Amino acid sequence: MKYQISPEKTFVIFLTLPLLFLFIPGLIQAQSFDEGLTLYENEQYAEAISVFQQLETPESLLFTGKSYYSLGEYIKAKSYLENLPENSTEDVLNEANFTSALVAFQLDQFGTALNKLSELKRIRPRTSMVNEANSLYSEILNYLTLAQRRRAFQAANTTEVKINLIQSAVGKVDYQTARLLFNELKMAVPPQDSSSYRQLEQTLSDSSTFNYLGGYGSQISAPRGIVYDIGAPLPHFKSGSGDFSVSQGLYQGYLLAAEEFNQRNSDKKVFIRSRDTGADMDSAGYAMNHLVWSNNVDAVLGPLFSESAMRVAELAEQYQIPVLAPLANADSLNIDNPYVFQANPTFASHGRKMAQHAVKRLKMDTLAIFAEQNSLGEISAYAFRREAEKLGAHISHFMVEDLASEGYDIAKYSKKLEPDTIEVASPRFGSRDSLVSDVEGLYAPFTGQAAPTLIDLLLIDLQVMDSPLSVLGSPEWGTKEIPRERLDGRTIYFTESFYINSKSQRVENFRQTFKQRFGREAERYAMIGYDSADFLLQVLERVENPALLKDTIKSNPLYEGLINNIKFGGTHVNQEVKVFKISDQGVQPAVY
Repeated sequence: MKYQISPEKTFVIFLTLPLLFLFIPGLIQAQSFDEGLTLYENEQYAEAISVFQQLETPESLLFTGKSYYSLGEYIKAKSYLENLPENSTEDVLNEANFTSALVAFQLDQFGTALNKLSELKRIRPRTSMVNEANSLYSEILNYLTLAQRRRAFQAANTTEVKINLIQSAVGKVDYQTARLLFNELKMAVPPQDSSSYRQLEQTLSDSSTFNYLGGYGSQISAPRGIVYDIGAPLPHFKSGSGDFSVSQGLYQGYLLAAEEFNQRNSDKKVFIRSRDTGADMDSAGYAMNHLVWSNNVDAVLGPLFSESAMRVAELAEQYQIPVLAPLANADSLNIDNPYVFQANPTFASHGRKMAQHAVKRLKMDTLAIFAEQNSLGEISAYAFRREAEKLGAHISHFMVEDLASEGYDIAKYSKKLEPDTIEVASPRFGSRDSLVSDVEGLYAPFTGQAAPTLIDLLLIDLQVMDSPLSVLGSPEWGTKEIPRERLDGRTIYFTESFYINSKSQRVENFRQTFKQRFGREAERYAMIGYDSADFLLQVLERVENPALLKDTIKSNPLYEGLINNIKFGGTHVNQEVKVFKISDQGVQPAVY
């Protein structure tokens, strides 16, 4: 979370720092300083820094720090703001102290921020800066989680700040927790005769008084003007390359979601920070470290490749920063990692969803499974079997085979699915032969380069056998053009993570906005990027404090996006897999 002026006009924040330059020009006549102030006012912070660093006045040091602050380079800002000469004017020192408090807030050093603001709000006469300090002090107290409050309490250097931290917890914690916090306060400071201490003691005298005066259930609220920084580690490809449109689309989708967030909220803003990951693990680690150390990001969207995602996932857990991956769908990515969430359902999720569809929706109780060994479809196959058997279905044939070593000759496996010929008595036509199979559905999650070939071979074999068997497949079945004669009355079902409803007015509005904003057509990756960012920002908009993101994302209600729905259902993988059917009438959602 950031309390700042963004360097990009798209994300300019309404809250401005108390600006000493309103009266400095009357004192400092140097033309170079005036030039620096003009650049600062125009939000050209990097250029302003180059001017201020040529000077050696307290005012130039102050504005160098303020400029670094506005660029989001908080460690550099801190080094300038806290090293002003002792002979600086009181106004310069006070403004440096206020900006240092903002830097501390942005670095999650809440105790330090409260200490500085506590000093400033006692200044008389009250100026606009003192009023801002007083407001921010109260807003930070109402913003903290219990864990953040503990760290702030440990860093507080005055009794007043300690009392205020416990007092402001009333309403945000239950009675027993509030009593424990008050006991910690009594051990940390001697009994006080202040009105705030007496009021706190009275509120916690018993549960009835607590419920009447304080209660429990007040929501955490963010300080006015807060800015959230969202990291976007993405590979920066050359224009025209195959992956360039993927990376560009995701990023531009992020930007549109951020701009909509900013339009909805006059008192909070979001800023997207992009860093180049390249395509390997080492560069992804560098990008993630840079986003955390330099930008102090609150959450991360991405990265693009599964290899990069693995490295980012490791660092996310170490830094305790939530990561939402829009595309990565490796089942190993989020194992035992509480900070990684996958918006793209995994292959296991596809298998479970199709098993649920087959057993619960299609009422199939005898099923067969056919997949290629060492493919991603193998993961789906095992997940399908576990879920189907858990639901009471019987798997008559489980064929996960090394088909590549056999030259993709699948005849001996297809033959196991051949229906039996039996004599059926009909009141109208008498006795006649009929083909009957004990298998009601075949799950064939083909993936990779061999998928189109395997789909063709399987359908040909089923057609030759005159088998009416329904096929349940992976997303590759939806991308393959299936000749009508291969269907011949057969229904094929397949799962898909992403689906664009071309008749949706919301989709059409997005396409128009995207075209106006970026001068090009919105492709699927732009919609995927938008949905991922919009989901994350809607959760953040609700909880306000990024420290609450990790636990809230898992339980967030269904998000219905442009191209994919997102609901984690208590897990770290999106469970919203869609099922479609292919029949003589074409491709359509499998709705019942």
